[in-house]
Amino acid sequence: MRSLLLVLISAAVSFAADTTYDGAKVHYESYGKGSEAVVFVHGWTCDLTFWRGQAPVYENHRALLIDLPGHGQSDKPEVPYTMERFANSINAVMRDAGVERAVLVGHSMGVPVIYTFTKLFPAKTLGLFNVDGAIPQSYKDDAERENQRKQMAPFLKSFQGPNAQAFRGTMVNVMFSAKTSPAMKEEIRTKMLATPAHVAASAMEWMFAADGPAAGETFKVPVAAIMVANATRNGWEARLREVFPNVQKYEAWHGSGHFLMMESPERFNASLEEFLASLKKK
Repeated sequence: MRSLLLVLISAAVSFAADTTYDGAKVHYESYGKGSEAVVFVHGWTCDLTFWRGQAPVYENHRALLIDLPGHGQSDKPEVPYTMERFANSINAVMRDAGVERAVLVGHSMGVPVIYTFTKLFPAKTLGLFNVDGAIPQSYKDDAERENQRKQMAPFLKSFQGPNAQAFRGTMVNVMFSAKTSPAMKEEIRTKMLATPAHVAASAMEWMFAADGPAAGETFKVPVAAIMVANATRNGWEARLREVFPNVQKYEAWHGSGHFLMMESPERFNASLEEFLASLKKK
C-alpha cells in the first residue's frame, strides 16, 4: 500500500512512498517518470537524506532514493540484515515504483548491496556507481572463510553490549576529513547513532559475511567508482577491474573523507552525470 505525499519539482513529479518486503515497510522517494531509473543506496546506519547534495542529479532524472530495511523511515524488525535482504528490498521498491532497470549508486555498505543486487537481478542492472565501498571478499575455501570469521569476531563483538554506542561513535569520527564541516559532522553522527543497535550490529556482521565472486566470475555491467585516496584502499581498483572488466573510470580523491558526496557535491554530481551520460551513448 502506498501512502503518497505529492510534490511538484520543476516538470517532474516526485513523491515519498512506502512499500513492503518480507512483511516490513520500506520507505523511499521517487522522482520523475519512466521504467529506467537511477537508484541511490546509502551506507551502514545512514539513510536516504545522506544523498541530499545530489538533488541536482536525482531531481533531473528518473530516480529512487531508498531507506534500506532497518534504516531511516523503514521498519526495523529483529531480523538478520543481510546484503540479500537489502538487495531484495531494492527490488521491491523498484517494482512498486514501476522501475524495470536501474543504474545503482551505492555508498560504503551500499556497494556490497548493489553488487548483491547485480548477482540476484542481472537483467535489471544497467550500471553501478561505487562510492568509497568494496565488493565482498572472496575465499579460496571454507578454511580461509573460517579464519577470516575468527579474525573479525572481536571487531564485530564491539557492536554489542553496553559500550557499543561509544564504539560506534569513535568509528564514525574517523570517517571525516578537513572538508567535513562541523555542522555536517553533527548531522552524520546524530543520524548514524540513531540507527538501532540491533540493526547496526547485524548489518555490519552480514556485510563482512557476504559472499564475493567465485573464482573467475565476472560481470559485464558498466561500472564507475569514486574512492578516498589512502593506503587502506590499495588494491581496490585492481580487484574491481578483475571482477568488472567494464570499469569506465576509477577516481581516487585525495584529502576527502568517507562522505565525499556530501563534502564535495558539485564535483561528485559532475562525475555521476558524466557516467550516466556515457551509458546513454551505448
